[in-house]
Amino acid sequence: MLDVYLFVTPWGSQCMKSEKVMMEFVHNVDQKVCFQIIPMLNMQIIQDYLHSAHNQSYQNYNELSEDMYHMILDYKAALFQCKRDGRTFLKLIQEKINQQEVPYSKALGSEIAKQAHLDLEMFENDRRSQLAKDSFKADQQTAIEMNVSTSPSAVIFNDESDECGILVEDFNDDILQQICQDSDCPLSASISFSNPTISFPHVL
Repeated sequence: MLDVYLFVTPWGSQCMKSEKVMMEFVHNVDQKVCFQIIPMLNMQIIQDYLHSAHNQSYQNYNELSEDMYHMILDYKAALFQCKRDGRTFLKLIQEKINQQEVPYSKALGSEIAKQAHLDLEMFENDRRSQLAKDSFKADQQTAIEMNVSTSPSAVIFNDESDECGILVEDFNDDILQQICQDSDCPLSASISFSNPTISFPHVL
């Protein structure tokens, strides 16, 4: 089985693209995959977004930091109900923030939870719970333990071999193609694709 961790920022178009690329990999690879999208939040991530061209809503570091943190807690609350629903929630709220340039708010989180067909009462109870906060802290610790400092980054390893794993910073479509095709990649012998879809050209 492959363990796949994709570390992303709370929002940003590059991370959205990396999530789509990784989902295509997970859906096409023959091996069973345990896949997690892990949101990262640190001072550098906040500063980078604050001063990026994508930022159309924030001028204050503390306000941006708080909204990013609360959006991550919302995502964790959605994950508590179901991994698939959690990813749907993340995709929908990222589209609102990145593509439609809607600023994050608690009301937006509630609206997206409804669109993702979450149990709304459970979501509202969980989104600021200690459990969600502890889960956020555990994610940041995982990033530290895996030496991940930038996003999007991917960690992929074969759990049948302690030595068969890679950390990829600035994960993107080109790097995924290299992973799939390059015989020098440590994972090349551990992955196979019997019936790749047309939208997944990395193994052709």
